Amino acid sequence: MKNIRLSFLFAVLGVISSCKIADISESSHLPTEESQRLAEAKLQGVIQAQGFEVLQEKNIYQFKATDHWPGWMGGIAKIWPDKTTNFLFKHNFNTFDGSALLLDGKKRGDLIGLQSWIYYEKTKDSIAIQNMDTGDKFNKLEFGLVVFHYFLELPYRLYHAPIKRYYGQREWRGQTYDLVFVSWESEAANPDFDQYILWINTDSQLVDYCIYTLRDNNSALTRHKYGSIAYQDYRDIDGFQVPFNMPILLDDGVVKKESLDKYFHQFTIQEFSFGGFEEQELYPLPDLPKMIDSK
Repeated sequence: MKNIRLSFLFAVLGVISSCKIADISESSHLPTEESQRLAEAKLQGVIQAQGFEVLQEKNIYQFKATDHWPGWMGGIAKIWPDKTTNFLFKHNFNTFDGSALLLDGKKRGDLIGLQSWIYYEKTKDSIAIQNMDTGDKFNKLEFGLVVFHYFLELPYRLYHAPIKRYYGQREWRGQTYDLVFVSWESEAANPDFDQYILWINTDSQLVDYCIYTLRDNNSALTRHKYGSIAYQDYRDIDGFQVPFNMPILLDDGVVKKESLDKYFHQFTIQEFSFGGFEEQELYPLPDLPKMIDSK
């Protein structure tokens, strides 16, 4: 029995050690320069169609949202204290500076935020902001702050990445899409930078789906996995098109599953507006140099 257990353990360790990081790159079937040029043109089309010039002008925005992690897997994988959490997010465009007020659950009334990659908290019972910087140690709450900030501004952010490739057109559910790949350092998978494939609706010129890797996921059991998000229910807010519903599935589930009802988790916006607070509110920690979108 002992030998069987040891054999099983070694087999599991062998599988784990053989797991490679996720690689979603494909072949563009075009010369590199032409592929790069077409990809940039498609991204520029999205930026114009979605109205990112409004975000550039308004700069700060806020929204109420819910993140729902269903089932037993949601209980294990959730990044917030509760499986369903309501927030008030406040963001500064094209930065990683922002905050979230938790409106319910175990941390109701607590404020969490990020300023120049320094994580901070203020509990509902405290007056002062507490610097909770953990250095390079992974912090799920910090990750949550960053990921939804980044995903809402994704086409604009990715346009400024150095590596862009056009992967041609695909059809899904009767709609034609332009596929654009984006990464940094190399088109092939590398351990330091994520890869993205945007599915751009050829009619609306908006992103309906995105397949992406998560290099911050350093678990040996899941680092070979990746994720996908669907952008649904776009609404015009002062000229900017805001996706109010975003189901997230594992791997490329958003373009493989017939239904998105059985999501891994789902992020839903209830209210979205520009301004309503002073930009300085997002900078409570003194004497930190602004990093803008630098990592």
